[in-house]
Amino acid sequence: MMIIDKNIALPVLSLIVAALAVFFGPIISWLIAKRYTSSSEKNVLLQTNASLKIANKQILAPMRQAWINSLRDLVAELAGKCAHYWAAGFEERRDDEYERITELEYKLALFINPKENDHKELLRKARLMIAFLEHGKEADENFWQSHKEVIELSQQILKTEWNRVKEEI
Repeated sequence: MMIIDKNIALPVLSLIVAALAVFFGPIISWLIAKRYTSSSEKNVLLQTNASLKIANKQILAPMRQAWINSLRDLVAELAGKCAHYWAAGFEERRDDEYERITELEYKLALFINPKENDHKELLRKARLMIAFLEHGKEADENFWQSHKEVIELSQQILKTEWNRVKEEI
């Protein structure tokens, strides 16, 4: 049996432990750092995404609200001008009034979202209302029915858009 001298064994064991620490220490530190960094990066990404969503809501909600207000004003002016033009009768009608109605029609066409069916339907109904302006008193019932439909559909669209704003906030 071999006898190990304690004076030699202790330094040798210390050397082995030190060598293991030199080789495995950095590996263990790297693994721990990698695990901590990846979970830390995930937290940073989650926080960044949350911040972006909040920022988008703070930017988009006021923009959407401004769009809603502009659409309301546009449809109100269009419906009002058409009603006035209709009520004025053929003798009192002026070209500049009809010109303004045409401008509002095209502004509405540029204002709506062509991918949404109710928006396209609003434009169709507005154009029908404008077309009835040229038909005279025999189209009285048709004009006022289309006028009513434009107002009602506008109210539905405005309510839908307002609900989107509330969801964003």
